Amino acid sequence: MRLAARTLLVALSAALLLAAQPPFDAQVAEKRQTDALFVAALGREMLVRKVAYAGADDLTIPAYLFAPRDTTHPRPTIVFVHGGVHGDFNAVHLEQVRALVRRGWVVIAPEYRGSTGYGPRFYAAIDYGGREVDDVVLARDWLARFAPWADLDRAVIMGYSHGGYIALLAVLRHPGLFRAAVAHVPVADLPTRMRTHPDWYQAIFAAQPAYGATLAANPRPYVERSPSAHARELATPVLSHVADNDEDVLIAENHILRDSMVAAGKVRSGLYRYREFHAPPGGHSFGVLLETPAGRESWTETMRFLERYLGEGER
Repeated sequence: MRLAARTLLVALSAALLLAAQPPFDAQVAEKRQTDALFVAALGREMLVRKVAYAGADDLTIPAYLFAPRDTTHPRPTIVFVHGGVHGDFNAVHLEQVRALVRRGWVVIAPEYRGSTGYGPRFYAAIDYGGREVDDVVLARDWLARFAPWADLDRAVIMGYSHGGYIALLAVLRHPGLFRAAVAHVPVADLPTRMRTHPDWYQAIFAAQPAYGATLAANPRPYVERSPSAHARELATPVLSHVADNDEDVLIAENHILRDSMVAAGKVRSGLYRYREFHAPPGGHSFGVLLETPAGRESWTETMRFLERYLGEGER
């Protein structure tokens, strides 16, 4: 009876979510402002373009492209994945993009299915841990065709939170496509996440066709789409920074992932590098707060890790 009651509660929550439609027109307008902001802030020092390519099915995937103006020779490439359930790539990463491109690297930031700012159909197409990962990986195909100066033999994938989760799944499912991955404060274990988040959050997953129900009613997709369940498959170097005061991705998730990596021998081999920051300002967002000591330290270590696999590049 308890299981049936909880399933009904989550189903009702899902119905309420569908009934309370987001303000799509306002989201589209805000996304246009973000597009203009990137051009205004970065356009004088680098190439800034909004591009689009075919995703995992018939959906068109927008993406931001940032690159040095000199495209006469191949340059290392970073696929930078935004976070958030129904999030988008926005100005919170502006200074990071600037630092990466100043190193001489190309950055592409896909707005995978479910992202905010592209209307109701795109928003409703969310497929957490599924086709969204394919959407991100397929950015490589666009680069190969239209940006031949993006060196895909020297490519890494990076992201924070949901973006870190996608980065992990990308290298777990596609070993060999990327030289390395950065997964900071990543979603790491969906069963734990469901148990530590409210019913309305669980309803976002239960309403997606790939999940079809709550964790209690249908646990298989939650396990299969958890990086923690696939530690033995890791063959690509990963750097992960987490915060023990994270109130979004609770530290328990990344402890499970870390312990799985230890058991699989990935820490001992050096494939999985894990660092836990104690009570950094910003908690879940500490890694993008470059004005704080913890944020600067995390970013400095991240840049060194990237340089190890990409080369320092031409400044």
